[in-house]
Amino acid sequence: MSSGTKYLELVRGFYQSYASMQNFQRCVAKCRVVHADEGHVKVELDLQEEHTNTFGTLHGGLTATLVDVVTTTALCATRRGTPGVSVNLTINYLAPAKIGDTILIDALVHRRGQTMAFTGADIFRKSDGVKVATALHTKAFPRDQTEQK
Repeated sequence: MSSGTKYLELVRGFYQSYASMQNFQRCVAKCRVVHADEGHVKVELDLQEEHTNTFGTLHGGLTATLVDVVTTTALCATRRGTPGVSVNLTINYLAPAKIGDTILIDALVHRRGQTMAFTGADIFRKSDGVKVATALHTKAFPRDQTEQK
């Protein structure tokens, strides 16, 4: 099995499990994994009313959640496979996406060290390739996550 296939199956399994969760993670259950390789994950989401704000565009809070979840799954799609905890999340909102649009979330692990990881994500409207948001997400690996028990 190639590493791409291994990571694709792993990441698709994560997203399939989100639908049955009762916690906040289920808000990404409708995402479709379209690519997964080591440290790189792409998912798509068809925007519905539940994903939008009062203006009918992608909600900023959901944007942050998508970045958090997809960059974390990119971290899980590495040899170490640990998710870490968020230390900082910076998002620049660049353009709207509306109900009916399909968005593509492209997440990448820029660097993963012993105690910190630096990831990023870009969100695009699939129809015209316009960048909707860009983000940087810093994660930490607390001692209890990095030590073998």
